[in-house]
Amino acid sequence: MNEEDIAASVDRLMERVDYYLHCELDETYDHDRPDSARKQLEAALRQELLRANAVGIVSNVVSSVSDRGDTGAELR
Repeated sequence: MNEEDIAASVDRLMERVDYYLHCELDETYDHDRPDSARKQLEAALRQELLRANAVGIVSNVVSSVSDRGDTGAELR
């Protein structure tokens, strides 16, 4: 992941963290329960970890193909 991808990932996660903390700490907030906000935060963390893993896998594949000098023509 490059710096731009990491920054976007952090921004997405911080939105969920802010929402969770708002639900957890604001006593007057009755829009949603903190357990629901916690589940949303957990889902966002999982999604970002999966996204980072997928980017890493694709980068490794592209790197190994380019190291071998393959063009991918044999795979077609």
